[in-house]
Amino acid sequence: MHAVIEWSHRTSGTLFGLVSIALVFLSYYVYRKYNLTVKIYISSLILIIIVGGIGGVVVLSELDPAIRTVHLAGAQTVAALMVAAFVIENIRSSINIDNKIKTMAAITAVLAIASLLSGAYAVWQGAGTVCYKWPLCSEYIIPKYTNQWIHMTHRIISLASVLYILRLTYFLIKDYYNTSIGKLGVLLLASGILQMVIGASIPISEFSIWSRTLHLTLATIVWMISFSIIIIIRNGKSKAHKTI
Repeated sequence: MHAVIEWSHRTSGTLFGLVSIALVFLSYYVYRKYNLTVKIYISSLILIIIVGGIGGVVVLSELDPAIRTVHLAGAQTVAALMVAAFVIENIRSSINIDNKIKTMAAITAVLAIASLLSGAYAVWQGAGTVCYKWPLCSEYIIPKYTNQWIHMTHRIISLASVLYILRLTYFLIKDYYNTSIGKLGVLLLASGILQMVIGASIPISEFSIWSRTLHLTLATIVWMISFSIIIIIRNGKSKAHKTI
């Protein structure tokens, strides 16, 4: 089963690389110039090659947790770039966003990716199952071992991420409900809460593979949505400047 999963991972990575090459040529053919979208696709293709190389290092390092985390970070960056290209071309917004919301959106995105990567590192380091209670790690208030600290660090980052998601989405839904960014706020809120619930249920489910997989999937969705919100804010800002 592990061999099949690894083969599927490598095959999908290769296919994604081929699709990225096609996107570079197709986007340049459509726009006939090196605009932002074309540059994003070129950057994604370069990063895919780098991530593939890191994947080879992961195998040679016998699945070193730190290198695997770097590999995942690269893959998440590629996904974010692809989402950015889609948002820039398909979601139009000219609303003025308060500076406070811009700051919250940036912090939320940083915490989202930090939560995702710290959780992945904890699992690969063998710290994913060392804390069998919630919200504490064990019967002790303060963790005793290194892996327990790694696990609890992930929980603390995740808690901060959820708090910022709640704060950001409150303002987005309250002030921009009928706009695209307000709808993304609703989606971010739902995904963030569901991610938290699934994450808290992992110890209860005896660390089942489905709960951990779903937790990582939701973490990726939260990261993509929070990054999309930043792109919409930046895209709307640049359009406003052009109008002026």
